Amino acid sequence: MRRAFRIALAPALTTLMLGSVAGAEPPRFERGVNGDLWNDWRPIADLMADPEALAVFPDWRRNITPRMFEILAEEGFDFIRLPIDPGPAIAYGPGPDQDRMIEGMRIAADMALAAGLKVIVDLHPIPREGQVGGAESIVNDQWPNYVTLVGRIAARLADLPADRTALELLNEPAADCEAVYGDAPAAWPGMQAELHAAARAAAPDLTIILTGACWGSVASLVTLDPDHIADDNVIWTFHSYAPPTYTHQGAVWLWPPIKYIRDLPYPPSRMTDEIAAKVAADAEARMIAAEGTADTEAIAKEIQTYRDTPDSAVSEDMTLAAQWADEHGIPRQRLLLGEFGALHTVDGVAQPMEWYHGFLSDKRRAAEDAGMGWAVLSWAGSMGVAQADDPDRRLSPDTCRALGLPCGN
Repeated sequence: MRRAFRIALAPALTTLMLGSVAGAEPPRFERGVNGDLWNDWRPIADLMADPEALAVFPDWRRNITPRMFEILAEEGFDFIRLPIDPGPAIAYGPGPDQDRMIEGMRIAADMALAAGLKVIVDLHPIPREGQVGGAESIVNDQWPNYVTLVGRIAARLADLPADRTALELLNEPAADCEAVYGDAPAAWPGMQAELHAAARAAAPDLTIILTGACWGSVASLVTLDPDHIADDNVIWTFHSYAPPTYTHQGAVWLWPPIKYIRDLPYPPSRMTDEIAAKVAADAEARMIAAEGTADTEAIAKEIQTYRDTPDSAVSEDMTLAAQWADEHGIPRQRLLLGEFGALHTVDGVAQPMEWYHGFLSDKRRAAEDAGMGWAVLSWAGSMGVAQADDPDRRLSPDTCRALGLPCGN
């Protein structure tokens, strides 16, 4: 197949075409926050059919002000990761509408840079099963078009300040899980080399952010051989939501029973028999209300798994990433914990914020102790760090302290 051809040749071709891009030093991204992705989460076809929906792109520009970005800088963040969905640009195809999408990305980056922040433009498709422009479509039937699009985006960002800007080529690639966790041949290394070559050719000085496949996990990062991409001006990123039973409890988009389990404390060592019994009873009631029956065995197993999780699990991903970097001679400042966070509010009900703040503190300290930067997810919402009732999205002093920011003093 054509993808197998890519696997074999793309890394070699990249090296031959580019040589080693030596001497370029990526900017330091140390303390960051993930911005908004969409206000309007309708299918791409519906957005394209509505003249107003994509008139402003990304659509969060309708309600995010320059002052909000300035406040982030004042609070002590040095960068923002700007998730921008390339799906509409892929769906439109080459032409004035795609050009307008790319120009919107540039406007968004300029807006954050003007506020004094460094910027990662993060190409961040979402799962849109069966839709052109969805995460699955991009890594499958739309791949050649996506490679071309990444080159065009890189060209539009090429003249931004090289010491303050980076382009992340694809968030959480929806590919290669069978290779990462099984014995299937790996497609992603060759595919990522294609993306890198397209972006580097268009933007010789722009820092490029690369990742592992299978949703950007550290397990996939450490399967990569970074020597396949001979470029010093890259940063390697991964995401960490460990322990996942805590970070995603109550997430309605996940499978049962985790979607029905709430009120798990952090760290796991806080879990008592009394808390476990109440969590189980409440989860069973929710599952019965939603599905007519409850899988009590699965609920009990999930809760026990969390009870058995060591408190140190919060830092294990950073340890693995640092070991991988050391083995390959990559300076640890060229690693980035690009996402970490936890659901702290579900259906308008918040968990004790001391649990959430404890998690934030432990995760970001683990990243800092390992010598890498971090970006918390997210700025607002049920996983957000901003105060829900603050129109300018300021952080509370307790949240600032958990993230080690000066606004907590």
